Amino acid sequence: MEYPLVSIVIPTYNQAAYLPVCVDHCLFQTYPNIEIIIVDGGSTDDTKEYLISLPAKISNSTMNPVHSMSEAGEILRIPIQVYPQNRRLKILTFDGDIGATRTYNEGFQAASGKYCTYIVGDDWPHSHMIEEMVGILENMDVDFVYSDMNLVHDTGQIVRQMRMPDYSFEECFAQWFQLGVSKLYKTEWHRKVGLMDESYWSANDYDHYLRFAVAGCRFYHLPRILYSVRWHGPDRKIGQHTQSRYAILMEESKKCSNRARQWLMTKNALSNIS
Repeated sequence: MEYPLVSIVIPTYNQAAYLPVCVDHCLFQTYPNIEIIIVDGGSTDDTKEYLISLPAKISNSTMNPVHSMSEAGEILRIPIQVYPQNRRLKILTFDGDIGATRTYNEGFQAASGKYCTYIVGDDWPHSHMIEEMVGILENMDVDFVYSDMNLVHDTGQIVRQMRMPDYSFEECFAQWFQLGVSKLYKTEWHRKVGLMDESYWSANDYDHYLRFAVAGCRFYHLPRILYSVRWHGPDRKIGQHTQSRYAILMEESKKCSNRARQWLMTKNALSNIS
């Protein structure tokens, strides 16, 4: 059986406290053929030190679990490697804050897989996510699959389950962005519509996937919880949902929603004429 290569882009900025969890969940995916592309967009915390140590950690980390007990009552242990050794790893680092959207694009440019996704450095995919989504993309006439998610507090508590709607352009783009962040799609769409628009600071995915949709991308909702979005609480000081960033997110999202509504109105008007 052939397993097409999947590229997982992990964009990160000052997420040293969370990044190892994200990376481990990507390394331990049940799907066998994965490349992981970590892009540090200019972190000033301990991210660079973690990334420098990561290849050796993956290659050399071992454990000695109990294997069996001999007839004489001796406990036998057999050393094993902790991490899967069949993963491709690319690490890209930049000096100075290059911005979130460029960080994503640097990863996309390095991606060589048939399928691609990005997972921000403080979230994590569940172990079967890639396997299940590849199964959909390989066996159905679709280009982009998205799933449901958990919203998880830093303490580990599940705050809520985020159920996405089945796909329609009106509900998932025109009314508001309703695809979530748990997704996998054919990398060829980067060539068809381009990478993320770096004039967008926060709603870069909304704009990007709206361009996918307008160009004819076929979307499919997989009604399974396959991803956890980390929530840092209402008083977070960095990231997408700080007061200043959230205001930008809302303005950029409104811009995308209006574009989607205009496109839908034009499409419906042309359909009525014909």
